[in-house]
Amino acid sequence: MSLPLELRFQIYAHLLTIPPTSSSSSSSTSSKSSPPPSSSHAAALSATQPSPREPSHVHPAILLANRQINWEATPFLYSSNIFVAHPSLLTAFPRLRNWYPPLREAKTLVPLIRRFHIQVRLDLPLPFDRERARDAFSGLDELSVDVVQAMFLGVDCANLAVFEAVRGVKRVRFGGSTTGFEDYLAWLVGAMTSPVGTEVVPFEPVCESPWAHLWRGHTNLVRSAAVQVEKQE
Repeated sequence: MSLPLELRFQIYAHLLTIPPTSSSSSSSTSSKSSPPPSSSHAAALSATQPSPREPSHVHPAILLANRQINWEATPFLYSSNIFVAHPSLLTAFPRLRNWYPPLREAKTLVPLIRRFHIQVRLDLPLPFDRERARDAFSGLDELSVDVVQAMFLGVDCANLAVFEAVRGVKRVRFGGSTTGFEDYLAWLVGAMTSPVGTEVVPFEPVCESPWAHLWRGHTNLVRSAAVQVEKQE
């Protein structure tokens, strides 16, 4: 403990945080602070895939050294990292990355986690609703949403409506399959970053998306597939 506090903080950050994965791949990003597209894509990738160039593991054993180190270093592990939300249990069953097991002490540790990543399917029924999304994600420092569908331009963005009641998130990032509804995402980011309790004017599209005719053509196919998935579950 004779090391200066600044140096100890550097050690904690090195041992307990996983930096975003750098990537040149393109993505669609919406954020109130408008970060570069690559930073949003990097945050999403780092929550799901290990990087060959950067450390992909943390070393929490340092938290057991003594009480002072535990008190100083715990925020680096839980508040600085982006955790992966469970597909249905959301923040109630988080994990640091997909190659890590879920947190066993989730009830006591979840309040310390301020950054989450979640993958959302556009072409399948979601296992959570607006109320659960609101309760899980409101007030976070950061929320990264990876939007996925099996077929490019296969469906519209109706499933993203589950986030419309989320409020108070400092930074929201959307990446993945977002082509065709950029205006809606810009509105949704504004709603999600509004203060908790704010009533937001519903989204009104200025004009119909140029891809709307494709979504209408695929509607019956997607709905029939979704029903099959629900029955299997």
